[in-house]
Amino acid sequence: MTYLSLPPSVTVSPTIVGVSVLTDDGITVQVSLPRPRGLNELPADEVADRAMRLAWEALQSAARSLDPT
Repeated sequence: MTYLSLPPSVTVSPTIVGVSVLTDDGITVQVSLPRPRGLNELPADEVADRAMRLAWEALQSAARSLDPT
């Protein structure tokens, strides 16, 4: 597994939370997650932390799905 040299970028809007990373290979990967209504009262920093955890899990799941073995 390759670790990223740049931190992820997180955008928080009223309806979407986006997490994007630029890999060492120069590839941008973006995961957009709907922002549940229950998260509207949370501070943007906490929403961003949760989004990064969800994005990490989504990327791991996608990698497993793409594994040809």
